[in-house]
Amino acid sequence: MSDKLSLKFDPNTIEHLGISLYSKLPSVLSELISNSWDADSDKVEIIFADRDARKEIEYVDYGDGMTFSELNEKYLVIGRNRRIHENKETSASGRKVIGKKGLGKLSVFGVCDVIEVISIKNGFKNHFRMNLDDIKKSSGNYSPELIIPKDTIAETNERGTKILLKQIRRKSGFDLDNIAISLSKKFLIFDKMSVTLSSTEGQRVDVVNELKFNGLNVQFKWNFPDSKYGEHYEYWKRFSGSVFTTETPIKDTEMSGVYLTSRGKIVNNASFYGLRDNDNFHTYVTGYLEIDFIDEFSEDVISTDRHSLIWENDKTKELQNYLQHIIKKIGSEWRLLRGTLKKDQIKIKKGIDVDQWQNSLPTYEKELSNKIITPILENQNIDVDESSQIIGNVVDKFDNKIFKDYASRIADISNSEEIPTLLKLMEEWKIVEAKQYRGIALSRVEVIKQFEQYIKTDTKEVPTLHNFLKQFSWLLDPRILEFKDEVHYSNLLKVNFPEEKLTEANRRIDFLCSNALGEILYVIEIKRSLYSVDESALEQANRYKVFLENHFSSQSGFSRVICYVIGGKKSNDPYFKSKEATYIKSGEVFVKTYAELLEQSKQNHKEFIELYNKSVI
Repeated sequence: MSDKLSLKFDPNTIEHLGISLYSKLPSVLSELISNSWDADSDKVEIIFADRDARKEIEYVDYGDGMTFSELNEKYLVIGRNRRIHENKETSASGRKVIGKKGLGKLSVFGVCDVIEVISIKNGFKNHFRMNLDDIKKSSGNYSPELIIPKDTIAETNERGTKILLKQIRRKSGFDLDNIAISLSKKFLIFDKMSVTLSSTEGQRVDVVNELKFNGLNVQFKWNFPDSKYGEHYEYWKRFSGSVFTTETPIKDTEMSGVYLTSRGKIVNNASFYGLRDNDNFHTYVTGYLEIDFIDEFSEDVISTDRHSLIWENDKTKELQNYLQHIIKKIGSEWRLLRGTLKKDQIKIKKGIDVDQWQNSLPTYEKELSNKIITPILENQNIDVDESSQIIGNVVDKFDNKIFKDYASRIADISNSEEIPTLLKLMEEWKIVEAKQYRGIALSRVEVIKQFEQYIKTDTKEVPTLHNFLKQFSWLLDPRILEFKDEVHYSNLLKVNFPEEKLTEANRRIDFLCSNALGEILYVIEIKRSLYSVDESALEQANRYKVFLENHFSSQSGFSRVICYVIGGKKSNDPYFKSKEATYIKSGEVFVKTYAELLEQSKQNHKEFIELYNKSVI
């Protein structure tokens, strides 16, 4: 047997599977923890040193340790699958083995240039050093530097492995609290193996499973397995773990969604597995589901970095469909639970018994009341006091035929999140305005007449039409009842789409951005009154929409962006017509002519006045 250690590899392997794949410290440490778990270590100690801008980490476990031959024939063989080579799925103590791909040993080079490995087993100690620069320069057969002769007699009977990470490529200091939380998110094993982080300055942090949930105020919880989610999936009984929702939105975006684990370690970061990501429910839900059965699939479906499963597989497609089914069902149950809880609170605080009132209604009206009240109860942005006010108004007005006519139309709106706002506006505008302020209705007729006059006389769009439409925004869309110039977004669009880069025909006149109903950001592009809106103008508006959604929706709070392009007429080009139909169907971009706006306003307000005249005494 040789007295030299040998690491055989293609030098590019270190770059692709070490440095590139494991650039974050928690990911590196998680690979070392996996190895310690497989070595039956009961505890791990990680010491962080930061002296004079020289950072080092000392990683110590108390597992089986490795002999010289094991280091040479197992540890230093890249890509060695322990489960296949040793035909073992469990460790000596019966733990399910986490390691599988044989690549975790390269992870350390993602954060440092030099490592030392010290391992003690059977009373013998081995100690060697590896240098990343030297490995890269080798031709694929690298001999680590022995610090002591092989199988030197150990000074102690202890067993285990110590790994020293030196020449760490890191500018910032070590935040032990954040590192502990990150590690907690990656495992469910810390009730069986203790992991302690400490610094040379005396700080000490224990990594425990519960750390990942710190700060989350749990409200409802679902435990698995549970047959109510369907027994059609062959592995449903082998799901375990919990999904839970919180009282308030989850601030830590990494925790939003459901994690998947196998053998105690994550195999997929928190996700919703292909479901649309703009569901309000998604900001309240987190959890961990254990799916150890995936390790029994004929194909390895766990990605190398363990951030995601490989979903392009028949088995994982079935799993994805079942996960979607679970999340959808939990989302529906969550809405009902939140609604019931809010009903109870309204009854206690405000004395409004919603159930009693609804039970007194005829069947048709009960269905209508459900369509109206359920979105209020389920909307997490409306507190008990505001819900009580809106529901109270509904109850008070429900014997009014005009109110029920409007309520029925509102109930048919596809976006249920808009219903509470519309009800509130209806109370303030449709009912109060129709019955008490006939002059407002008449003044709107005058506004429509003035708008018609502007169109006939080809009035300049800036500043006259601009200011006119800004002041009377309901001409554009009846839902835009509160118009607010969003200067911030206008400026962002101007910076990212400068006029000098637009064609003369497509040059922007102005942007009016309004946060109106349902957290919608309206982007309204006003063209000249003789301008013919064509395909290029349509596509330009869509680019503005995509830009705003991709860059600002998650941080600003608006859930949708709707674009209006206003011009004198529409192009007759067939491609334009096809594009327009597609955008109308998706609800993304609308083209309106000034004539259409005029006719729409006349029709809307004709009905308004007729309804008023029928109800006025």
